[in-house]
Amino acid sequence: MKKRREKISWKKFTHGIITGAADNDPSGITTYSIVGATTGLTQLWLVPLATPLLINIQSLCAKIGDVKKQGLAQITKEIYGKKLSVAILLLLITANTATLGANFAAIAASLKLVFPGIDLLFVLPLIALFIWFVIVFNSYHSFSKILALLSLVFVSYVITGIKVQPDWGEVITRTFIPTITFSGKYFIAAVGFLGTTIAPYLFYWQVTQEIEDKPTVKDANYEFSQNSLGFIISNTISYFIIITTANLFFSQGQSINTAADAAAALRPLAGPMSEILFAIGIIGSGLLAIPVLAAVNSYAISETFGWKKGLNHKPNKAKGFYSALSAAFLCGLAISLSSISPIKALFYSQVFNGFLTPFLIIIILLLVNNPKVIGKYTTPLWQNVLGWLTTAIMFFAIIGIFVS
Repeated sequence: MKKRREKISWKKFTHGIITGAADNDPSGITTYSIVGATTGLTQLWLVPLATPLLINIQSLCAKIGDVKKQGLAQITKEIYGKKLSVAILLLLITANTATLGANFAAIAASLKLVFPGIDLLFVLPLIALFIWFVIVFNSYHSFSKILALLSLVFVSYVITGIKVQPDWGEVITRTFIPTITFSGKYFIAAVGFLGTTIAPYLFYWQVTQEIEDKPTVKDANYEFSQNSLGFIISNTISYFIIITTANLFFSQGQSINTAADAAAALRPLAGPMSEILFAIGIIGSGLLAIPVLAAVNSYAISETFGWKKGLNHKPNKAKGFYSALSAAFLCGLAISLSSISPIKALFYSQVFNGFLTPFLIIIILLLVNNPKVIGKYTTPLWQNVLGWLTTAIMFFAIIGIFVS
């Protein structure tokens, strides 16, 4: 029993690190870069605020998976009916597919940085086919560990953030004393920041991961601590991305419009190799996040319509599930091959996430306080307070866009 407990704990820590790495996908890296470039250090305070809020929501999702052993979409349909479930599903699919397409576009832009003459019409479909093959034939968990290591390239932002020698007095002040500027630019950046940090697809993925680990209900009491490490690492990177881009772009009155602009943030560290370093990180994190986004779509659709689901099934045994998975890849690929700006697609897909997230958090909070879902494993008051605080902060940022 002790060995099984240690095995599950290690799995959860591993999943936490991989999920944290997936949270810093190309859309996340780009959004944090734009936040620093457009608002300077004024949103640094959101990082220490959002970190425990994110960990809390993910631990509540994990708790649902531990106790109920059903997907989030399936539980929502059972408790609140199919109409609400379908409405949420449509919004989730829209957000995930936009992010998936933007991530493909980021991979394409990164390949162009390293190989300017590359034919994306030929290469991108091959990349999409490769990722599809990996996830369909159940090799993703082994593959994801390698990609998570590639994503550690973004630790270079921590070194760069120190190397650019920011005003540490101002950094500390902006970190612990909230600075709010009542402008559309500020609030759009804040919604994008929150939408990419506390991302809807991570809620669904967390529940699915718990179910696949086959935990006991006793694991529900340990989720907060076991989910912390990965998100602390990913948000530390986010923190230094903002510091770096604030010093290199905002202070100079420059903006980020292309992948080459974003890669330039690593120039103080890597010099002429900055574009290659940036491309490795973007490609690695993109390949890590794309299967998660596609799988979340597929699980949510299958749960809503009662189809057989799961990557443990062979394609001919779960045709609806794998059809939805394939459709997500095709839609994402089509978006990436359009003329849309990768940087704008990455950023505004996260703003859309920011609009969706607080509504999903409300549903999660209602579920974890519903005896039909959670049984005797009641949610502590402090976790409920953190959950409603998250909702209030995100709604405040959304309202700020329209008011300002």
